[in-house]
Amino acid sequence: MKKRIPLLDNARTGLIYLVVLYHMAVVFTTADRPEASIAYWSGFILLLKPVVMPSFCLISGHLSRSNITLARLLGLCQLLVTYVIFQVLFHFNNLLGYRLNGFPYAALPLQVFQPEQQVVTWFLFALVTWRIALPVMVRLRAPMVTALVLGHAAIFVDLGANYQNVLAFLPYFVAGHLLPPSVWSRLEEARVRVGLGAFLSVVAVALILFSSGGGALFASADLAATVTYGCMNGITPGDSPRVCVGWEQLPRRALFYVSSAPLLAGFFCLVPRGRGVWSVPGYMSMYVYLIHPLLITNPLVMHWAFAALSQHYGREITVWSPATDFGACAVLSLVALLVTVLLSLPLTRMLASPLVEPPIHRLFRQTTGAVDDAVSKPEDSRSRQGWGPATDATPCANGNAR
Repeated sequence: MKKRIPLLDNARTGLIYLVVLYHMAVVFTTADRPEASIAYWSGFILLLKPVVMPSFCLISGHLSRSNITLARLLGLCQLLVTYVIFQVLFHFNNLLGYRLNGFPYAALPLQVFQPEQQVVTWFLFALVTWRIALPVMVRLRAPMVTALVLGHAAIFVDLGANYQNVLAFLPYFVAGHLLPPSVWSRLEEARVRVGLGAFLSVVAVALILFSSGGGALFASADLAATVTYGCMNGITPGDSPRVCVGWEQLPRRALFYVSSAPLLAGFFCLVPRGRGVWSVPGYMSMYVYLIHPLLITNPLVMHWAFAALSQHYGREITVWSPATDFGACAVLSLVALLVTVLLSLPLTRMLASPLVEPPIHRLFRQTTGAVDDAVSKPEDSRSRQGWGPATDATPCANGNAR
């Protein structure tokens, strides 16, 4: 087994917490709504867009191999099975939520490959697609240029809410794969860490303050960034469904790619280097990533949360009229931390492993001899560490984790 890189585990811990926080802010507050931004918090939420999922994609690309062995084919099959399982779970979670609130929602057919809303499982589908395409991508004369061209070309292709991300975030995956392993030791140099870390910190403070006193100017900038990021995810504004296919999106997407690069570097420079208890959510990030939407959007949890918010603020708080107060976001930041910790516990893995890591190896015959040797032979010096926002277990031909 190759040695794990603590920096990447710690980075995934921070990233998965920010994913949970972002989704809770979207559901329960208006921090991500330019028309009703929340002072300080909206600026922080804006910063997460060019940092969080791009970082996950970059880490996944760096830890992905450029050839496909039998073990990796089984790993991709496992990812697809996990994708289907959670698509079905999200479908029934939506069914329960809509019907309990008196809205119609068809139980059948199951919305597996054409969900009505974007769900976090897009990353699984994208990861399978990227890893299948990677052996071809790395043999191109200019893989990074090709990825950027495809990322911009996606503007003019209607791939839908769960698949637009495949092309839009491809440049980060390819860039991560092309990064030499020495880049992490380079980021440990004091001068580099201080410089890039300070850059991210200054940008963060500036955006947070801008959201507090920027008024209409911040609202305009927030709207432009929100639309750009939404288009990358295949989510078009309801009143302007064609805004994502306009030529004006080309420079906006290019700016998103360019501006995110130093922010990503700054994020990795601020991440702790040593291994500790804080690394555990990084090991368990796939569990947190897939399960947390079932928790925070569970109809009973949402009913209790909105009732508590309504009682506190003295007005009805709903998903259509969420909280607009700074204090609500502050409380959610603590709740998000609690959710991240709970979903990182060994008990969570014990109970949810059949869903997150379905034992599909039992469906296949054991392999022996030369095939086993080909499966187990390492191709390069990179440590294999899971699936991006991932668990540590990677299925081999015999079903064991390597």
